[in-house]
Amino acid sequence: MERFPRTAYNGSGMALKDMIGQQTAVAGLLTAIGRDAVPQTYLFVGPDGVGKTTAALGFAKALACLHRQADGDACDHCVNCTRITAGEHPDVTRIAPDGEFTRIWQIWTRPGHGPGALETLPFAPVAGRVRFYLIEKAETLNDESANSLLKALEEPPPYVQFVLCVPSPNAVLPTILSRSQMLRFGQVPTERITAALQELRGLSAAEARILAAYSEGAPGRALRLADAPELRAHRDTLLDLAARIAVGPRIAAFRLAEDLRGAAKPLKAKKSGDDPADAESADRTVRGDLGRAIGVLAAWHSDLLSVALRGPAAPVIHEDRRAALVQSAARYRPEQLAENIGHLMLFRRYIARNANAQLATEVLLLKLIPRREAGKP
Repeated sequence: MERFPRTAYNGSGMALKDMIGQQTAVAGLLTAIGRDAVPQTYLFVGPDGVGKTTAALGFAKALACLHRQADGDACDHCVNCTRITAGEHPDVTRIAPDGEFTRIWQIWTRPGHGPGALETLPFAPVAGRVRFYLIEKAETLNDESANSLLKALEEPPPYVQFVLCVPSPNAVLPTILSRSQMLRFGQVPTERITAALQELRGLSAAEARILAAYSEGAPGRALRLADAPELRAHRDTLLDLAARIAVGPRIAAFRLAEDLRGAAKPLKAKKSGDDPADAESADRTVRGDLGRAIGVLAAWHSDLLSVALRGPAAPVIHEDRRAALVQSAARYRPEQLAENIGHLMLFRRYIARNANAQLATEVLLLKLIPRREAGKP
């Protein structure tokens, strides 16, 4: 059985060997370290939550470790490793977006702002072998900041290491892509995430399977769900709503859409005032909450499709709701259930692209309601 570290797994860094999944990417990094042939700029490519940031910090540890292991990995115990875990290492700089974008003043110093992250570029490392820069969401670089980064990527000092994390290679400028070594991170099997949740968070097998399914192959997403009781508490409300969708007439779609938006809200919603920045933050929160709600509905529809195709005893994620699943599945044709899963995934992309939440949820619910009555062909 795969073993996972007892320490927190939260994106703050761990040894590469302790990653959940991603053996191919980890092997590539360790091989490059072992051969002393590490490219100075890596582009880590993969969906959100699959472990790109965690791997980047594990990579930083391996490069800075004072007691590097025979396989090239970090010891995870020396002063450099522990300082990276704590976010206190002087040679490791993380650059995260400011709102929707990563802006030029975060990279280079501009009037009215503190020192830019790359202002330390000319200075040799203080405590480790390299000066490490992690751009956590390189797809958010605006045109100005992306173009300003090119010079640093073209001619970095020999002690500098860059890692840029993106969901797709098309998310960065071709000139950045051409100066980077791409390393892909894929979705992790549900079984592996389930085992990790049981060992790292002490969840029951049933609860771990459900959260692993909701994570859609992203260990980071699964762990965030496990660490957020208020989000897990919403699951029953969302599943009750999902069961209502199967029995509701089309005229009920608008009320169901309103209920979906309400069910997706966090328990402790932050109130926004007149400050546009507060309104923008609240809007991003609502969109993120709707995205998580759609994950629950997608898992429910996957169960419905399983029951529709394989019968009442089919394997399902929500075992405790099998009776409701069997009743709901009888109202759908299998082809509509498959279409519904596609509609849910498309809705998530629309919401991420700033679609109107009210209109989008109303259209979605009209599509999700069964197109036939129970017992009719």
